[in-house]
Amino acid sequence: MNAPYLQYKEYMKERYGEPLFRVPIDFNLGCPNRESDGSGGCTFCNARGSAAVQTLGAETVEEQMREAIRFARDRYGAKKYMAYIQAFSATFGERQQPMYLDLLDAFDFTAVSIGTRPDCLTPQAYDFLIELNRHIEVWLELGVQTVHDRTLERINRGHDWASSKQSILKLYDLGIKVAAHVILGLPGESEEDFQETADTLAALPIDAVKIHNLHIEKGTTLALEHALSPVRTFMEHDFAEHLMDFIRRMPSGIPIMRLTTDTLDEELIAPKWHMAKGQFKDYVIQQMICREWRQGDLNPKKNNKERAAEYKSTLKSVETEDGSVTFWNEEYKEHYHTPAGARMEAVEKYIVPSRLEARLQSEDVALLDVCFGLGYNSFAAMNSAAYGLERAHQLNITALEMDRRVVGAAATNVQPSEGDSFDWQQALQALHDSGFCSSSNTTCRLFWGDARYTVTKLPEHSFDLVFLDAFSTQRNSELWTVDFFNKLRRLMKPDAVLLTYCAAIPVRAGLMAAGFHVGETEPVGRQRSGTLAALNSKLIERPLPDHERRMITETTRGLPYRDPHGVWTNKEILRDRQEQILKMKQSRDA
Repeated sequence: MNAPYLQYKEYMKERYGEPLFRVPIDFNLGCPNRESDGSGGCTFCNARGSAAVQTLGAETVEEQMREAIRFARDRYGAKKYMAYIQAFSATFGERQQPMYLDLLDAFDFTAVSIGTRPDCLTPQAYDFLIELNRHIEVWLELGVQTVHDRTLERINRGHDWASSKQSILKLYDLGIKVAAHVILGLPGESEEDFQETADTLAALPIDAVKIHNLHIEKGTTLALEHALSPVRTFMEHDFAEHLMDFIRRMPSGIPIMRLTTDTLDEELIAPKWHMAKGQFKDYVIQQMICREWRQGDLNPKKNNKERAAEYKSTLKSVETEDGSVTFWNEEYKEHYHTPAGARMEAVEKYIVPSRLEARLQSEDVALLDVCFGLGYNSFAAMNSAAYGLERAHQLNITALEMDRRVVGAAATNVQPSEGDSFDWQQALQALHDSGFCSSSNTTCRLFWGDARYTVTKLPEHSFDLVFLDAFSTQRNSELWTVDFFNKLRRLMKPDAVLLTYCAAIPVRAGLMAAGFHVGETEPVGRQRSGTLAALNSKLIERPLPDHERRMITETTRGLPYRDPHGVWTNKEILRDRQEQILKMKQSRDA
């Protein structure tokens, strides 16, 4: 499947035959928004003015270029280069123009990209850029940041949005390519402000967009403001949500040049992310693919038929022993349900031990279904709420699922049953399309995304039941950690219970470490039992066997999975546990 947005590298391959590696160059031109002593400027800008890290310490422009070209050649095998006038803001006076010309004569560049501000684009500058563009393709990276004048004033930008818009239109008329720089998360801006910036830029003739998240760096005015009153910054999951929405509003043919800001660790005050840059990019791509989102699908010019064709499911349908259908997931190398029966598993492993019908006889029930999948657990609960209850109360289900494609495929493949109280296929389609369905005295609302993140958006102490139905611990350890269980615990009412098919010792140990009392449920479709965890010990009817408790407390098998920041991959979590086991064994042997 193609990437969900047009990556800059792929765009350059198509345009130039192969990627152009950017050679950052600092002419030490300063910035017209700063005083002669270097003070002033935008509140977020550091003393380097965004100069590239790999050229720090180089004294002359020629030395900068040689070092940057060597860096790109040695590390990436670069063959073609783009000169990138990056630091501060490029100016184009009579004294500066020879710098550009000498630079391009001395080195074999395919194109030149110049970072600047709209208030640097004087009539003289436009004349020079026209001439330069005749000799080499010129890109102007224009510092727009936002379309909101109140924000531009708040960050001491020194120009208004009208200046940026006028520059974009002028450069388009002159045949010079424009890449707009924006910052998501500027002080005082809301989600609606980010969306307005995206929609406004998308309607203009820009050729690329470079997206940054707000960083608070040492030595900036923003750092002083932050010390007096904390300025909001986004951690990786929250920023990813705003970033994906922004990308979806961009026309599909506009390359996304970057997704995040780079700042030296020793200069960064906030936010302190736990994802590496590459991991964050992979996360965004994964989330967009799983949610069936693509660049441009919120843009008025989108092509819905093309989008739908790109997301045809590759899940393999498998009939289980009770006649119900499940899927084989090629990525996780597992079925979604036991071969003994998908419907049977939902009823016997979740509905019966949860005593849902008894709960509904006396009160409304709020159910959290983690890993909705094909919907069997939630829909079996909805069936129970509708049948056999003379005085049934309301059942409200909150479901979490990362892969929207699964729900769409289920809407086509899950077959109706005579015992269903409502049309499962119709409900699945409604959940896929709108994230909501209802039937008689039940509602179901579905949220897309990594459950480690989506659970943080739910109200505390609000659920009576939690169903946890992730893939196995070796494939999906992200949802079997003591840290994730702690998040679930905060969502549960005092008499709530958590149910899962999983009986793995590290999982039960993790539940206990998170403050749960842990017991087991009847085996269904296999020899091993399921697990029931509760905050109230009186709700544990079948305690764990003594030998399991000893394994949990006395052996390395009882070491739980951990994910302290909620961002580790499955491999990282498994590797960390193996390292902890080795440390424990070495400590015992010492």
